[in-house]
Amino acid sequence: MQLVAGVVQLLIFQHLALLMARAKPLNDVSSPSTDASKCNDSITSIMSQIHLLIMDMHLKAKGLFDTYAHSQSFSSEAISALCHAEHHEFPKFTLISTSTEEDTLNELYKIFQYMNTAMGNITQEQMHLNPRNRALHRELNASKVEIAAVISNLSCVLNKRYKVPEVHMYYKVHKSSNTWTKKTKGCKILRKYEHFLKDANKITSDWEKKGEETQGRSSDTQGNR
Repeated sequence: MQLVAGVVQLLIFQHLALLMARAKPLNDVSSPSTDASKCNDSITSIMSQIHLLIMDMHLKAKGLFDTYAHSQSFSSEAISALCHAEHHEFPKFTLISTSTEEDTLNELYKIFQYMNTAMGNITQEQMHLNPRNRALHRELNASKVEIAAVISNLSCVLNKRYKVPEVHMYYKVHKSSNTWTKKTKGCKILRKYEHFLKDANKITSDWEKKGEETQGRSSDTQGNR
């Protein structure tokens, strides 16, 4: 996938940092302004980037879920029952017809922050429970990098366009010591995440069009000089 301007220059650093860092519980408040100084000046380009990343993640989500579920030695018949999308811990994506663009950005930011921690915990658990499953580890790590990229881009828009100093979180990520609970919980989270990405991809679809229109106007302006 071709990446457009945004803050994806942070990807290499984030990839290394995520592989080395231990996943931590979410705080009650998260600041979108942390990386504001590294943001691209074109908000429409950043929003287009957000959609392209979410679209790519949505296309990969089912494959990640399938890889994870089959790696837990669940039978095909049991997967639908064990890995249903109802998960009390996963944040609700509460958007309505009157929701503003800022509301959408806030909701996306909260859920991707949750998934950043949840995916980190799932990756740690699978490296212990399935230490030889390199394919699963690669897919989980790749998802963590993409999530970090989306968070960085969302932070830029929230801070530069809406001057949002912080986003309040109302949930925690709980870790379990029980092997079976770890396996089924990870499966439920990834199934719910797949459903969320489908909705997020649809909601942000017009952001890519705005980015294309802006780039087209920019090219026309340069051509007329």
